[in-house]
Amino acid sequence: MKRMMVILCVLLASAALFASGAGEEAAATAGNAPDRLNVIYHPTIGGSTAIATAMNEGFFEEENLDVRLQMYTSGPPEIAAMVAGQADFGFIGSGAAWLAFSGQVDIVALDNIALTEEIVTRKSSGITQISDLKGKTVAVQEGAAGHTLLKVALQANGMSESDIRILNISNDNIPSTYGDASIDAWAGWKPSTTSLKTALGDEAVVLATNQTYPEYAFPSVWVANKDFIDKNPDVSQRFINALVKAQIFRAENPEQACAYASTYAQQPTNELTAQLPDVMFPTEAEFRDYYMTDSFSTMLENLKAVQSANVTGNLTIADTYEDSFVKAIFSN
Repeated sequence: MKRMMVILCVLLASAALFASGAGEEAAATAGNAPDRLNVIYHPTIGGSTAIATAMNEGFFEEENLDVRLQMYTSGPPEIAAMVAGQADFGFIGSGAAWLAFSGQVDIVALDNIALTEEIVTRKSSGITQISDLKGKTVAVQEGAAGHTLLKVALQANGMSESDIRILNISNDNIPSTYGDASIDAWAGWKPSTTSLKTALGDEAVVLATNQTYPEYAFPSVWVANKDFIDKNPDVSQRFINALVKAQIFRAENPEQACAYASTYAQQPTNELTAQLPDVMFPTEAEFRDYYMTDSFSTMLENLKAVQSANVTGNLTIADTYEDSFVKAIFSN
């Protein structure tokens, strides 16, 4: 009986030791658990290639991050979701930057220089140049990237939005309105404008693109929930680290980045690679120059000036562009 009691005590002690060790191991694992982030991307060549590359190349894993993705197709509703605390970081095109300039989110990094916006009309409208839009109806998603191009085009021709009629329509819905005779022109971005031109066929006329106004840059950027980066600077730095790694890889391997992005962008790889001429992916050297000089800040100043009618408040670029994360990377 005494022998059985000894054996039982040994077994119980072993079990306790095992339980203690397992608990310590579980605690250690929990301590090393990846930090979870909610991140928004767009199903475009600019809005998906960096994030897809980071996911496929394991750059987020290297930074011990668990990134959960959400897809949005335009900036304004995305930023509303971010303000509501539904996401920590997100990609936006240049058109929605006025919301960042108004202080709703912080700009934390450049992604690309977009060349995808264009203003399209139909041949039978008799419109052959931007000045011909006076008194005409232009369909555009207000506050988005196509709207920025429209403003630049009007200003370059001595006009303003008061000289035309604006029809506010989602960029996604632009192709379906090709037969609407009440619309004289459309200002949007690819791939929606590509679908529109296909639907119009020989009637399609491109009045202007980003390249028409080379003095203006149309930067697509990454923005962040202001409270999140204030409270989580280390996690935020690791996200930007991984993002920049992906962007540098993308510049060196654009076709591979498009292949990675195919699923996220919901477009075949060959359709994405065909769009490469429509976007400029900065190299490592170019990023360093943008961030370590005033180049990117100046780009944002110019964009803010174009969007001034939409911007609320009196915040400066220094107030709305948090450059500490990218400078920490490129200052070495």
